[in-house]
Amino acid sequence: MSDLDEFKATYFDECSELLLELEEQFIAIQDGDRSADRLNAVFRAIHSIKGGGGAFGFDGLVKFAHSFETLLDYVRDGRVELTEDVITLCIRSIDLVADFVGAARDGITLAPDYGATEKASFDALARGEAGGSAGSAAGDDLDEFDIDFTPVAVNLDASAPLSAVGSSQEDLTVWQVTFKPFSSLYERANDPLLLFRELALLGDSTVHAELTQLPSLGQFEPFGVYCTWMIELVSDKANEEAIREVFEFVDGDCEIGIEKREGVTLAPAVAPSDDDDLPSFADLAEQAKAERKFVPTGEPDDLESPAPAVAAVKPLTPARPAVASEAGEESSTSSGRPAGMQSIRVDLDKVDRVVNMVGELVITQSMLTQQMDDAIRDRYQELVRGVEVLAQTTRGLQDAVMAIRAQPVKSVFSRMPRLVRELASKTGKKIKLETIGENTEIDKTIIEQLSDPLTHMVRNSADHGVEGIEKRLAAGKPETGTIRLSAEQAGGNILIIVEDDGQGINRERVLEIARERGVVAPDQQLTDEQIDNLIFAPGFSTASEVSDISGRGVGMDVVLSNIKKIGGSVHVRSWTGKGTRMTLRLPLTLAVLDVMLVKVATSPYVIPLSSIVETIQNSRADFGYMPSGGRVLQVRGEYVQVVDLAQRFEMSSDQSEDNRFVVLCEAEGNSKIALIVDDIIGQQQVVIKSLEENFERIDGIAGGTILGDGNVALIVDVQSLKVDSAHQNAA
Repeated sequence: MSDLDEFKATYFDECSELLLELEEQFIAIQDGDRSADRLNAVFRAIHSIKGGGGAFGFDGLVKFAHSFETLLDYVRDGRVELTEDVITLCIRSIDLVADFVGAARDGITLAPDYGATEKASFDALARGEAGGSAGSAAGDDLDEFDIDFTPVAVNLDASAPLSAVGSSQEDLTVWQVTFKPFSSLYERANDPLLLFRELALLGDSTVHAELTQLPSLGQFEPFGVYCTWMIELVSDKANEEAIREVFEFVDGDCEIGIEKREGVTLAPAVAPSDDDDLPSFADLAEQAKAERKFVPTGEPDDLESPAPAVAAVKPLTPARPAVASEAGEESSTSSGRPAGMQSIRVDLDKVDRVVNMVGELVITQSMLTQQMDDAIRDRYQELVRGVEVLAQTTRGLQDAVMAIRAQPVKSVFSRMPRLVRELASKTGKKIKLETIGENTEIDKTIIEQLSDPLTHMVRNSADHGVEGIEKRLAAGKPETGTIRLSAEQAGGNILIIVEDDGQGINRERVLEIARERGVVAPDQQLTDEQIDNLIFAPGFSTASEVSDISGRGVGMDVVLSNIKKIGGSVHVRSWTGKGTRMTLRLPLTLAVLDVMLVKVATSPYVIPLSSIVETIQNSRADFGYMPSGGRVLQVRGEYVQVVDLAQRFEMSSDQSEDNRFVVLCEAEGNSKIALIVDDIIGQQQVVIKSLEENFERIDGIAGGTILGDGNVALIVDVQSLKVDSAHQNAA
C-alpha cells in the first residue's frame, strides 16, 4: 500500500467518525439543543470532510459539502433560521455526504445530478429564498471558484487607518495576535482563512502575512511552512479566552501568541457612506486569479520574496457574540473531551495480533504456575515470587489490551433514533426512543456484530409492539409509545435491553401460526416462555401482509443467529397489553475469560466465573425431585433445576455422590441452575477459542480453551443448559 493509499484510508476512517458525529449532533439539535457548541461542531465536521475530499480530488463530494458547509455557516451567523425544515434537510443530506464518501472510497462514480435537489436547496436558503429552490446560474458560477469567503470588506491599502464601528473609543481594546501554523495544520485540511473570518466576528481585524522566512525557489520545500500571520483585533467585547476559543479547533497544530496592546490611540470612528461599494465575489475571484498569475523570469536564486500582504477584514453582517469562558472554567470541546487529550489511529488487525499474543502469554503463565509443585515452591522461593509477579503483570497487560479494544456502545445506539423516526413516519405512529448506558464499553468485535440484531429488534418493537395512536388511547395509554434501549455491565457480560410499552406478544396468534407452519406439533403444549421464543424461528412472522418494514420473516432469526455467533444469548419476556422486553447477554470480550476449572468424569471443563453464584458440596446440599422426576436443589427457599454434567455429556463418573460438588450458576433473567461436577480444580484465566470456526457448534458448549498443561477444556454454556433443562422438564 502506497503512502497515498494509507492517507486515503485514514481519511475515510475519519469520515466515518465525522458522519457519526454529524448524526449525533443533529439529533441533539432536533431535540431542542441549538447551542453555539452544537452548531460549531457540525460545521467543523462537514468542513473537515470537505477539506480532506479536496486534498484527494473528490470533486463531487467537495462541491456538495461546500454548499452544505455554507448553509451551516449562515445558520451559525444567524442569517438562516434553523427551522424544522432546515434540520430535516440537513439530516437527509448527511446520508448524501455518506454516499459521496462511500463512492469515493469504492471508486464508484455517482450520477452527475446526484444530490442536486438538496444542493439547490442549500444555495437557495443561503440566498435568503424561503423553501429553497434550484440554484441560479450565478450560484453555479460561484462553485467553480471555490473560496470560503463570507462577504467581507477588504482594505488592500495597509496604510489606511483602521476605523472602529459601533462603539466608543473608550470601550475598544486592541489585541495583537500572532498565528504561526505547523505543517500538521495543513495535513488535517484546516484553512487559516476560516480562522481569520471567525476572529473578525469579534471586531475589526487587520491581517498581516509575514513572509520574511520564504526561501528561494531552489530551497523551497513543498511541505514546509514559511508564513506567519500577525492579526490586529480591535474589539469592545473580545477577551483572551474568546480569542483562544477561535483557535481551539487547531490547538496543538499551531503556535498562538495573544498580547493586549496598551496606550494605543485609535482613529476616529468613520461611518461608512452609502456610496462605499464593497467588492463582490466576482471581483474577489478575479483579483485572486490575477495574484496567482506569477511567472518567474529569472533564475531561482534571483527571485525576491513578495511584499507582505495586509488586509483589513470587516464583517458586513452584525457579528454574533463570542462565547467567552468564565474565569476558572476548565477548557473542553463540545463533546466533553478534555483539552489536550491525544489519540492515535491503529489498524484493528495490529490490535488483534497483540490480543492473540497476550492470550498465548496467559497460557504460558498458567503452564508455569501448574508446573510448580510444593517441592519447587519450598526450594526456589525467588522463582515462585517471579512467577507471581509475572501473573500480575500478565493480568495488567491483558486488561490494558482489552481496554484498547473496548468501545462504547454509543456508536451503535446513535443510529437508532433516526431509525425510530423513520419507522414512526411510515407506520403513522408516535414513538419516542430512550437510550440508557450508551457509554457502556464492550469489545469492538462484538460491537461490529450488534448493528443488524439491534436494528431488527427496534424495527420489531416499532412495527409489532407499539400500537397505533387510536389503540393506545383506547387502552388508556399515552398516544406516544416508548422504546427504551439500554446497556449495562453484569459481571463478565454486557446486557443490552430493548423494551417497549406496546401490546406485548400475542401468544395465541404466535402459536396458531407456528402450528400452521409445522414448527410446533398440533398436540404439543408450550409454556409462555417457549411460545415467546417462537418469534426467533426462521421465516416466522405474525405480520398480516408484507411491507418494506416487516412480513418476510427474516428479522428475528437473524438476531438469534448473529448473537449466538459471538457467544451471546437472547431472552424474551412479554406482558400482554403492557409491552415486551428483549435482553441480549453478550460477553465483554471474545479473547480472555475468567473461569473456574472443574473436573467432570476424567475431563476438565471450565465454567465462566461471572455466572457462578456459589459452590456447595453434595453432602451438604438439599436435593429433591419434581413430580415429573426432574431433580431440583433447594437453596434458601428457592427451587433450582439440577443438571449433572456427566450425564448431560454422556460420560460416566466414578466419584461417589457425596464427594461431588454443586456449582450454582445464574442464567438469563436472574434464573438459576445447579451444575453437578466431580471436582473443583481452581480459578484461572483462559483464552477463548471458537468451536464453530474450528469444528462445529455443540449444544451446551460455548467454546474451548487450551490449558497450561496442553490439554483442551470445553467452556460450559450455562444459558443453553438452562433452556434445555426447562424444555425437558416441560416435556
